Amino acid sequence: MAISNHERINRALATLSQGLYSYIEKEMRIVHGDRWLVVAKSCISEDQTLRRNLEETLQEDVSVLLKLIIKQWDNVFKKKLSNAERALVSELIDVRNKWAHQSRFSTDDTYRALDSMTRIMKAISASELDIIEQQKQDVLKMLSPEKAEEARIKEKLSDVHKLLIFSNEKLLRQALTHRSYVNENPGEGEHNERLEFLGDAILNFLSGEYLYEKFAEKGEDELTRLRSALVEEKQLAKFAIEVGLDFRMRLGKGTIRDGGFQNPNLLSSTFEAVIGAYYLDNNRNVEPLREIVKILFNDASKHIVEIRSNVDSKNRFQELVQAKGITNPPKYVTEQIGGPSHAPEFRAKVLVEGKEKGEGKGKNKKEAEKAAAEDALAKWKNQVY
Repeated sequence: MAISNHERINRALATLSQGLYSYIEKEMRIVHGDRWLVVAKSCISEDQTLRRNLEETLQEDVSVLLKLIIKQWDNVFKKKLSNAERALVSELIDVRNKWAHQSRFSTDDTYRALDSMTRIMKAISASELDIIEQQKQDVLKMLSPEKAEEARIKEKLSDVHKLLIFSNEKLLRQALTHRSYVNENPGEGEHNERLEFLGDAILNFLSGEYLYEKFAEKGEDELTRLRSALVEEKQLAKFAIEVGLDFRMRLGKGTIRDGGFQNPNLLSSTFEAVIGAYYLDNNRNVEPLREIVKILFNDASKHIVEIRSNVDSKNRFQELVQAKGITNPPKYVTEQIGGPSHAPEFRAKVLVEGKEKGEGKGKNKKEAEKAAAEDALAKWKNQVY
């Protein structure tokens, strides 16, 4: 009989509880000594301790163990665990609550939960790690049977990008939640569209500020075009994949079937939503966000500037011509001037109102016309006109 995803989560949580108990007892004793149970009891709500004695509660209730890590974070656990692992603990508290309320787990939800559990188990060197790792691999085969896709998922979900480390995990979950998921799971909270609106505004500001400081020699028109390229849909989708949002997006079944995890529009929208949520999670302080996006912008801006300089020469020259009040666009006259049939050479001249403004050569018409436009731009810059 096939095991349901809910039962997979149940078994994994039971294994996680075993691994966590030994670790928590050891670390709590280091700090609190023989009083560790007294301290632990103060962190447990009365309704739980009334049902069972303290030892049973700690050994059997994984939610109590996870909450104990959060409540004793500063005193005990942050000495050995990272903020990324604290974020995983918060995520697993939500997983346990979802399981306790009999909520539905998709295969993707199940894999993500098991993946988070394995990373916590690795962090604490739990002997039960192999059990959950095997369960995770079983679900991975269900999620994506092709080996290439398996490798991609493993790579993307192996580490938590700094942009995905939240104090308020519910805010991150909302940022990852598409309307299609909420439509299919009405009890799963809000979708991310309002956060997307906020993130879009923040990205426009941060990208403008970044380009203003980085390219002091460029004018308003060029900076505007660079900003458009830096925050356009395809580029934001690349950022989303870089930080690991693709398989973390919470999408409806139909949207997943339609290729939602690779959809540039969904990826870019989710990235904007995460930006907005991260800003709120940091008490509306833009500084932590500025440092993160600057790293993303640095790599992307090099490529964008190169593309604009290599591809947009004709467009830039046409814009300069129009700025002089000339309505007719530049005209290119191109001819083959030599070379064998398999390696011809072309020469192009660019004319403005019948007057030659630039000349260039290339292996094809496109390259020759681009060279002619670059020649015209250089002459314009040097005031040859």
